[in-house]
Amino acid sequence: MNAFEEVFEVVRVVTLEETEDVVTVGPRVATDGPDGLLVVEPQESQIREYSRDGTLRAVHGRTGGGPGEFLMPISARRTVDGRLVVPDISLGRLTFLGPDTLIDAAPVAMLLDVHDLGEGKLLLTGIGNQLANRPRFLHIWDTETDRIDRSFLPMGVSDRDRPTASAFAAASASLVRDTIWAVWSLSDTIYQYSLDGDLLTKIPIPLVRPRAALPSFDRQVDVSEAGTVLDSVSQVSGVQIAGDDGLVATIGHMRGIEYEWDLVIMDRDGIPLAQVRGVPRLLFVDGDEFWFADPQGLQPNRILVARRKDTS
Repeated sequence: MNAFEEVFEVVRVVTLEETEDVVTVGPRVATDGPDGLLVVEPQESQIREYSRDGTLRAVHGRTGGGPGEFLMPISARRTVDGRLVVPDISLGRLTFLGPDTLIDAAPVAMLLDVHDLGEGKLLLTGIGNQLANRPRFLHIWDTETDRIDRSFLPMGVSDRDRPTASAFAAASASLVRDTIWAVWSLSDTIYQYSLDGDLLTKIPIPLVRPRAALPSFDRQVDVSEAGTVLDSVSQVSGVQIAGDDGLVATIGHMRGIEYEWDLVIMDRDGIPLAQVRGVPRLLFVDGDEFWFADPQGLQPNRILVARRKDTS
């Protein structure tokens, strides 16, 4: 926590309410407007709505394959019309929770996240468009025509590294007003796109630790081989917006079954504002508040809400 405390100060601690039926195990937390939180528990097959002070508002889901049931929910987002949309990576489908529960088959493989672009279009994060073995990780899906209008965010590695890189399927996107900010897990670049998928700019990520070179394979990497690679690879797990002009990249380094986390904060021109090695897991950023999992809490339902210290 020493490096964390040099850059951040904790302004409050939020404890997520639990009940006999609601237990926090490995929460994935996202903002739900100015007053709420969305918490996905993959192991519990639940999606939970909380207030910002940790008060439990609603619980959705149980284990199963029927309507309103999940096997491995990965994320949850609020749609423009107020419903919740939940991708399930095991069931390969999207569930829309509202007055009526609707289910759609996932139009791309390994669907990780969804953002509502409005006018019946969704931004999907997952593997797709395997043209010439050059996958794209972001897709604009027209729900009315059930067609993928466009796929973008390339893998961005050399042909030599492609067999190994194909074992790393994670990507992340943040929707901010009229732009999309995105990264792929092995990328050293943040990409900015328009809502139509047009590339606007690319910003190099000043990684805290040097990235090791990927080993070369002449075939698809299986799971056991990928495990030997993980310890030496810096994986960018997400990009988020801080305040009006800041970008935040989270970089993970696998250590056995755990991760060590680095944080890079930069301006929109890519100039580093802070590079922190070894921080708690960042859940999300909202304005000038950074929400972290509490690494010293005995229970995983404690969240540290922090702000950057004044360095002027």
